[in-house]
Amino acid sequence: MKDEASGPRDEIRSAARAGVLLVAAGGITGVLNLVFNVVVAREGGVSDYGAIGPLLTVVTVVGLLATGFQYGIARHAAVTTRHPAQLLWPALRSLLPWAAGALVLVVVSWPLAGFLHLRSVVPVLLIAALAALGILGAAVIGLLVGLRHFRVIAALGVGPAVLRLALGFLVGRGQGAVLLSLVASLAQGAATFAGGLAALMLVVGRRTAVTSAPAVPADPGPAGRTGLTGSLIAGALWAVWGLPVLFARHALSPAVAGDFAATQIVVGALIWGTAPIVTAFFPTIARHRARAAVIFGELATAGIALLGTAVLTGIGPVLIARLYGAGFGEARPLIAALALSATVTACTTFTAWSAVATNKHHVSVLVGLTLAFCLELLWDLVVAHGLLALALGPGLALLLGGASFMTVGRLLHALRSDSDRSDCGGPLPDLQEAAISGER
Repeated sequence: MKDEASGPRDEIRSAARAGVLLVAAGGITGVLNLVFNVVVAREGGVSDYGAIGPLLTVVTVVGLLATGFQYGIARHAAVTTRHPAQLLWPALRSLLPWAAGALVLVVVSWPLAGFLHLRSVVPVLLIAALAALGILGAAVIGLLVGLRHFRVIAALGVGPAVLRLALGFLVGRGQGAVLLSLVASLAQGAATFAGGLAALMLVVGRRTAVTSAPAVPADPGPAGRTGLTGSLIAGALWAVWGLPVLFARHALSPAVAGDFAATQIVVGALIWGTAPIVTAFFPTIARHRARAAVIFGELATAGIALLGTAVLTGIGPVLIARLYGAGFGEARPLIAALALSATVTACTTFTAWSAVATNKHHVSVLVGLTLAFCLELLWDLVVAHGLLALALGPGLALLLGGASFMTVGRLLHALRSDSDRSDCGGPLPDLQEAAISGER
């Protein structure tokens, strides 16, 4: 009993240490990627750099799909007792049909390039290759997460980002800068995929089994189905967080909407900065379904996000002006409001992926996020006609959506319980009811 009890506690402590490592690595990677984009934007110019904006949106959507599959495969790897070497190729094969979806971009490359006024189809083809690599890379990273190989994950974040930045300094000007930046991004994706594949085959693949027996059934269920649900959850979270930008553009002046969009991108670092905590705790939650792991990870997410809120509120106006130029910059109340919404979004993200890890309530989470999106849409249409109201929208919608769904769920559960009692011919004696509850 003592050994069984110490397993989850040991993994929680290990997950906490891994969280520190991954948050630090994620911060370094984020800075490197930011510098890369600044270099390319300055060399390419506004017109040429903005030409591929819609294509980068495609990569974002594909990235959301890949995140869902990554955690679906991570859960499969965390709870199975199969040899790690037996997981790699089935995981890659399961994502091949989705990666092949990038061929759609290849087929429509000529008309899409013409529609976007691109000088050639090469940017579209490079984006298609990036999308395919992102999907296949989800299998590799997902296995590394499930097998708790966090040092490799940290190295695969920082190393390819350094390579991308180094290639970024070699770009030329104009359209050449845009094309070479996409090539550099493709090199980053290829390095991540190849490095992860090598780690799995040479290091992790030598392990004879998972380090300790999982506390859940050995059959984790189909990773593809869990991954698809996770993709929908990732998309719903992204939609809730991104909706105010659309309404800002619709309801406010272009200059004010531009300031709002720039501020939201900077504040969004709170969401991306706390995401590695999910990665660190995901396999522990999947293997042991320990409530302590969920609580500890949730508190760590909230603590880091609130600390970031305080820092951004203090230095945000100066930071935004330095990053985007003297024409940009917003007041601290807007930054604080967006940061609070980002904090709620980060905590909701951890809750959602915890549900995916345990394979319980993830459909309920998806329904709750859908309700939150509908509430935010109503809020933006009817109430939010100013900056602060738009900024608070995602946080309020997620809180109200989650509370509403939990309330409805409790009411339905109570109604089912009353129905069960009535079917048995009235109230049961206390001891008999307790015995049946124990059997359930």
